[in-house]
Amino acid sequence: MKGEVNDSYLNALLRLEVKNDYSLEPVSIQFYKEARNYLESLKEKIETETVKKNSRQVGKLTNELEGSEKFLRKIIELRVSKILKAKANNEKEELEGKMTPEEQIFFENIAKSVSEFSTQLEQGEIIIPSKEKEAEEEEEMEVGGEQEESEEKKVVVYILEEIKGISIMGKPVNLRKEDIVTLPSKYAGVIVKQGLGKILEGREA
Repeated sequence: MKGEVNDSYLNALLRLEVKNDYSLEPVSIQFYKEARNYLESLKEKIETETVKKNSRQVGKLTNELEGSEKFLRKIIELRVSKILKAKANNEKEELEGKMTPEEQIFFENIAKSVSEFSTQLEQGEIIIPSKEKEAEEEEEMEVGGEQEESEEKKVVVYILEEIKGISIMGKPVNLRKEDIVTLPSKYAGVIVKQGLGKILEGREA
C-alpha cells in the first residue's frame, strides 16, 4: 500500500496488516522516515496553533497526533511479529520485496544472532544469563568485603550490657554482659559509642 502518510493512510495500513496474518503489506522504502516527518509536522502545527491560542485546532491536531502515533506503534508491532515468524519458519520468500531497508537489517540481524546462538549451543559454550552473572559479581563483592573486614585491625572489648542480634561481618551475634570478645575495630567502635562496652587498653588482638 503506497500513498501520502497521514492519519487515514496509517489507519488503512493497520487494517491491512491485521487482516493478513503472515505477509507484510508493501510500503514505500521511505515509509518510516515519511511517518516520522508526518508526526513531526503535526507537532510543529500544534506549537503554531498554541501560540495563536487556537484551542479548537490544537485539540483537533492533538487527537490526530495521538491517534497516528498509536496506529504507527501497532503497525511496527505487527510487522516485527511477522518478520520473526517468517524467520522461525524459514519463509523469507513471504517477505521478499516487502521489507523496508530498516526491516531488512532487522531480519539479517536476527538471522546472525540465531546462527551464533546455535553454534554456541552446538559447541557446548556456556552462556550465562545476565541475572546469574550479576548474582556472581555480587557474591564476589561480598566475599571481597568479608576479606577486607577480616584483615582489619582487631581489638579486645569488655561487654558492659547484654547485646542481642548485633550484625558482625554479616552474621547476627548475641553478646552477654561481662563477655570479653575480639572484634574488628569498626564494630568495637559502635559498641563503645553506644555505651555497651569498652576497649581493654593494651590488649589488641
